[in-house]
Amino acid sequence: MDIFISSRISTHWLEKLSPYFEHIDHYEWSEKGLLSPEDFRDRSKNAHVIITESDMISNETLLQNPNLFAIADFRGTVINIDVKLATELGIVIMNTPGRNADAVADLTIAFMIMASRKVIPAIKAMEAGLWTKEGKYWMYNTHQGYDLPGKTIGLIGLGAIGKLVAERLAGFKTRIIGYDPYVKKDEIIKYGIELVSKEDVFRQSDFVSLHLPLNNETKGIYGLKELSLMKSSAYLINTSRAAVFIESELIDFLKSGKIAGAAIDVYHTEPLDANYPLFHIPNVICTPHIGGATLDVVNHQCEIGVNSLIQFLEGKTPSNIINPAALEKSREKFNKCRSK
Repeated sequence: MDIFISSRISTHWLEKLSPYFEHIDHYEWSEKGLLSPEDFRDRSKNAHVIITESDMISNETLLQNPNLFAIADFRGTVINIDVKLATELGIVIMNTPGRNADAVADLTIAFMIMASRKVIPAIKAMEAGLWTKEGKYWMYNTHQGYDLPGKTIGLIGLGAIGKLVAERLAGFKTRIIGYDPYVKKDEIIKYGIELVSKEDVFRQSDFVSLHLPLNNETKGIYGLKELSLMKSSAYLINTSRAAVFIESELIDFLKSGKIAGAAIDVYHTEPLDANYPLFHIPNVICTPHIGGATLDVVNHQCEIGVNSLIQFLEGKTPSNIINPAALEKSREKFNKCRSK
């Protein structure tokens, strides 16, 4: 069998795969940039299995290869493949849930501390020479922030990342409230999260932190209405997906200075040039979509994705197959391939 890999993957995990494949074609995108859709299609045309991470797999790629029976997609939410078409063609898709959950949870906590303690404005003021110009006590008084203990943290979305954020907050002695229509009280009670309405999350929180996936239900779900409920002393944090907010309403609201600030890691269009409006709002922290940018994430996604693929190749059914309706046809294609 042949496998085409267009993701970050270490030698250790390539060695784990080698007994199952006669030919392994590995393209390292982190060094060279993503393949064009045409090059991806050409490189994968004879593959029985594909492992990918950031590439969009076109319908043409799915249709061109009748031998393709499995894709390991190193993502939490599969947004880069037409799942319906893949299912019709008998191609099972395995995702990697929670691959970057620790990394994003860590950045979320960092954002809370950076925002509440005015870390970025303090650094910029010092670099501009204002510590010397204005004096020691000007800097101290101007950049007074807030302690996290005693504050109310509101989490929108209580999946893997939301729960990990709550675990990390336990040591800060905060009150944690949350909203997630798909989570029941008994599932999150051990995390110290109090379930409330989404309106109350925005209304009561000192920090509102977003941890929800992007799909048809969540796209553009929040905007001026929800932002207007927030305290003037509150902060908004988004390390999930930009499109859950109506961008124009978010930008206009933050420009108005009606809340204390925001910390944003995700944007509607990426990458961004220096003219992007959020970059020029003093109370907004912007980072270049680095929530999952840790070396540990690479190992996490390989551990989940490669082990799941191996389970499938050994006749088992991994729990992270997102389209089980494709299983029967996929196994037929797999068995036909092995019999050759």
